[in-house]
Order: sequence, then structure tokens, then C-alpha cells
Amino acid sequence: MTMIRKLLTFFLCFFALSPAFATEQPETIRGAACLVSDDQGRVLVTRDILNNRISIPGGFVDSDNPADAAIRETLEETGIAVEVVKEFARLDRAVLFDCRALSPIAIHNQEDGNAMVASWQAEHFGREVRNVAMMTPSSVDIKEVRFPNQVRMIPTWLETATPSETTHFDDFSHMSAEFNVWNASINQTFQQAIKAMPSIFGGLLTASSAMGSGVLFFLLIPIAMASGGLKRVSQLMFTTVAVTLIVSFAKLHFAVPRPFYLFPDLQLTGASGFAFPSGHTATAFAVWGLVYLWLKQAGKGYLTIWLIPSVLVALSRVYLGVHYVTDVLAGAVIGTLVVSISHALTQRQSKVVSPVLWALIGVVTLPLAATQIQPTFLYCAAFSLTFAMMQFLTKKQIPAIDTPLGKKGFIWSLVSVAGVAGLIGGVGQVSNSSIEILTATTLGFALLAVLSSWLVPKLSR
Repeated sequence: MTMIRKLLTFFLCFFALSPAFATEQPETIRGAACLVSDDQGRVLVTRDILNNRISIPGGFVDSDNPADAAIRETLEETGIAVEVVKEFARLDRAVLFDCRALSPIAIHNQEDGNAMVASWQAEHFGREVRNVAMMTPSSVDIKEVRFPNQVRMIPTWLETATPSETTHFDDFSHMSAEFNVWNASINQTFQQAIKAMPSIFGGLLTASSAMGSGVLFFLLIPIAMASGGLKRVSQLMFTTVAVTLIVSFAKLHFAVPRPFYLFPDLQLTGASGFAFPSGHTATAFAVWGLVYLWLKQAGKGYLTIWLIPSVLVALSRVYLGVHYVTDVLAGAVIGTLVVSISHALTQRQSKVVSPVLWALIGVVTLPLAATQIQPTFLYCAAFSLTFAMMQFLTKKQIPAIDTPLGKKGFIWSLVSVAGVAGLIGGVGQVSNSSIEILTATTLGFALLAVLSSWLVPKLSR
């Protein structure tokens, strides 16, 4: 029970540092939102990063009045300045306003009747918001909506709504730097060349993108535990956290729009947020680099195991129109450097990534978690600090850290990863609250640190 009390105390203090867990406002009206529509009956909507669901722009009422809060939130989430025309309705403790854009909204009309909105310059883009669109209510899948009751009422509200002007563009290249436009021309040339080949080549590149998914990091945990014990898991998780932090910080810092934001016709797969560097490419070079090193230690390593899937992922991201060539080159460098560092940190026998280093990573990440809104930083901080604490507390309990834990280690690790994924995914499916989802996911990553650093090795001995 002592360890449990320490964990609870730690996280209570930890959460207090994040603005996401601020005390709720005592006012009756706690939320405000803007219904922004056009003359075609389309409504401005955002897709949330935390729950991947659609909603109209809006948020909490802080010290300002509800109308000002709705205007502020709409600008932060979409980059569109609006004015309040009138109040539409009060739902629970939130106010919905009829709002009108102060200038024409830049859109790209799509074949399904909806429109992409140029929104990458919005303050919360890539942090809270995945993307912004103008959509007709009838085209929205109710399962993807954050507040279904709002969507059901939109057709009624549209009858008296004040439409905003929109301007259609074939592309948004005029809104970006010349270098990005030139960079995107490489995507266009490469995509056209692949499309001119037999369809098997395009299909191969499309499928290859999955070999750079971040899910692979977590699928490797059971393999790492079975083949190399806590030492290998420590190496894997250091690689995961380092790649995630570097890529996430760089994306927000450089804020480079993806190629298909400039030229919408380039988009062949779903993606959101910023472009530079390529997270899929960095993940591919890190994941397959680890696999290569582990096989090499067993005397079965071939460099092609690392390079072929990694290069295919890099090419796929350019072909699919979601990354520039410069993005994938940077991702390749990041993934290679991180896996090299993680290998150096654990090269000696019976050596894991130092708990001091884990604690340092967590402490350095906390300010980012508190200021950047993007939840990835909070997850990495929670995992790093918990992993460090568990290593300090259990150092003497698991002396043979480099001993492979075999079938038991694989099964217990698989059960742990599946359980944590179920917890996080389950809360995301049943809850519309960002705070609940953020809390559950943060606790899930902290729990994964406890399981992988202490409980699974203990049960597998």
C-alpha cells in the first residue's frame, strides 16, 4: 500500500501543474459556441485531437462573457474571426450563438459537397484541433459527433442562421511559403509517376505506410519483454518517448502545412496536424532499427530488415501527399539518431536507461505539457516520471534485468498492453468530456509504466 499511496500523491501533484485540470468555473454558463454557416447550408466544424470527434467551435467561458468566449474560441480553433449576431439556444449550461465571419472563409469545395477550410494558421491547430471543414449536417456520421443533440438541432437553427461568405480556391498555394509550394511540386511529380505505373505499385506504397504507425512501438513491448527482459523494454520505451517528443515539438515549432493543405488533390489518405518532420518515417526508422539491432545481437541481423520497410514508409508518405521529401528526410535522421542513442545507453550488459535520465525527461516535458495544450507531452511526462519512480522503488526486486522472460513475459506484456489500450479506448468511446479522456489516457500511460517496469517482470519470473 505504501507504493500505491506514493503513486496517488505523485499524480495529484502532477495533475495540478497542468491547465487541463483547472478548477471548474462556478458560473451557471460554463460553455459557449458559434454556429457559423454558409448559403449552402454547410456548418463550420472542427475535429478534436483527443476524441477524434466533430463539433462546432466553442469552449469554456473563462473571465469573459459567453459571447466573447464564443468569438475567442472560434478564432483560436479555426483561425476565423467572427461576430455574434444573436443567441440561438441554451443547452444545459452552454450558450449557442449565431455567428458570422468578418471576412470570406477560404475553402476548397470537395466532391461530396463538403469543403476543406484553410485553418493551419489557427492558434490551436495541431494542438487541440485536427482539421476544420464546412459540412452539411446530413453528411455527418452521428457516431463521429461529440454532441449528437446539437447536430440534430442544426437543421432547425439553419432556418434563421446568418450565412457567412465563402471563397472557393482550387488550391491554397498562395497562402504558404514559396519553398513549400516548390516542395509540394515534388509530391505532384512523384504521385503522377506512380499513378502512371501498374496499380500494384500504388497499392504497395499505400499499404507500406502502416509499417510506420506508432502502434508498432506498443506491439513490440511483448516481443521486447520475451526476448530481452526489462533492459530491452527500457530501450524500446526510451526510443518511443524520444521520437514522440522530438517529432511533436518540431511539428508545433515549425508549423509547416502538409502538402495536401496547399494542393488538396494530393491527398490520398487521412492525416492531420502539421507536416515537418514525418512521424511515420521517424517511427519506421526507429522501430525497424530496433528490430535489426535485436536480430543482430542474436546473430541474424541483416541491414535490409531496417532499410527496406523504413524507405518504403518514407516513399509512401510522399506518394500519399501527407509529407514533403524534406519531412521524410528529417524523420529518417530523427529515427536513426534516437535508436542509436538508445542502443548506446543500454549497450553494456545488465544496463537499462538510467532512472535519472527518465526523471529528467519527465521534468523537462512537464512545462511543455502545461503550455502547449497538445496532450502528447502530458502522456510522455506521465510515463517517464512513473517509469523513473518505479525503477527507483523496485531496483532491488528485479536484479536480472537483461534476462529474457520468454512465453510468460510475452503473455503478461500482451495482456497489459491490451488492457491499457482497452481502458483508454473505452473511455474515449463513452465520454464526450475532454478532461475525462485526458485523465484516462494519462493514467493509462502511467499504468503502462508500472506494468512494464515492475509487475510484468515480477509475474514472469
